[in-house]
Amino acid sequence: METRISVRNLKVSDTTKDHIEKVCAKLGQFYDRIIDCEVVLAKHRLGTRVEFVVKVPQQTLVASAYTQGDNLFKAVAEARERLEKQVKKYHDKVVDHRG
Repeated sequence: METRISVRNLKVSDTTKDHIEKVCAKLGQFYDRIIDCEVVLAKHRLGTRVEFVVKVPQQTLVASAYTQGDNLFKAVAEARERLEKQVKKYHDKVVDHRG
């Protein structure tokens, strides 16, 4: 799975990038046919927004989170939780359809 990180109006450290890559890699636990994972980090006037865009066969899953201030890890954690639910639901749907 390829992981791309896009940053807008924000400086991100290498440790933060490594953390995000680990989060994307961990999604493979829930569904092993993930094609692509793109993460968009954006700094707005009042807070920080994190958006995960995950491509799986025949569908694109999107999860985002917004936090007040500069707590980027909190936004990543919230978006990861939302995305995990979507990936699990998609996996269950595919498995149920096959059987």
